[in-house]
Amino acid sequence: MSLTKALRVVSSIMQKRPLLFNSMVYGFFYTSAEFIRQSFTKMSKPIQPITVNPEISSNIKGSVLIQIQKLCEALDLVDKNPNSVTYNWPQLKRYAIFGCLLAGPMLHGWYKWLDTFYSGKSTKIVLKKLFVDQFILTPPLIILFFISMSLMEAKSDLLQECKIKFVHTFQTSCGYWLPVQFVNFLLIPPSFRVTYVSIAAFCWVNILCYLKNLPVSEQEQKIKY
Repeated sequence: MSLTKALRVVSSIMQKRPLLFNSMVYGFFYTSAEFIRQSFTKMSKPIQPITVNPEISSNIKGSVLIQIQKLCEALDLVDKNPNSVTYNWPQLKRYAIFGCLLAGPMLHGWYKWLDTFYSGKSTKIVLKKLFVDQFILTPPLIILFFISMSLMEAKSDLLQECKIKFVHTFQTSCGYWLPVQFVNFLLIPPSFRVTYVSIAAFCWVNILCYLKNLPVSEQEQKIKY
């Protein structure tokens, strides 16, 4: 298949199935960012444990959660050897699932609504979109990220990592996304917005992957100081 034909196919999918396209794109971002992080870690220093409480949960209350975590084990989403010298394939699967099935559909619907509800490029509209995007969507999305990851990792405490890392992650997201989205809503033409946001999102996912894999002790020190 030639490059031109491939681009036509991609363009057709974007127009006919935007939800599917955006979900797959975000799944690709999350998986690629984690793959890059693991590759960099393998080259820069010896592999060290990066997960918090990696043991399989046996005391989570609720039959639904137990069944979900059994399914995660069956799908090989739970880390069995975090010190492996090879890539952490279960973790890559978790990022792919989060990007394709959770983050992708949510962001697709959110930005479609945001651009419809707040139409225009006046400074007032741009600021409204900027703050609504950052302070209405971002907090629950970060919470969903940490809790869903803990669930797929079969951790005994699904809220522990979120409680420890949420504040620092949200502060980091404000420092990154507020200026990025200001430029987006104010200057970027609609025809180039997807490209711009895609590049910005890929950079953010790399940051998010790094924050997710900080050991708790290191993260606690960052929060304190």
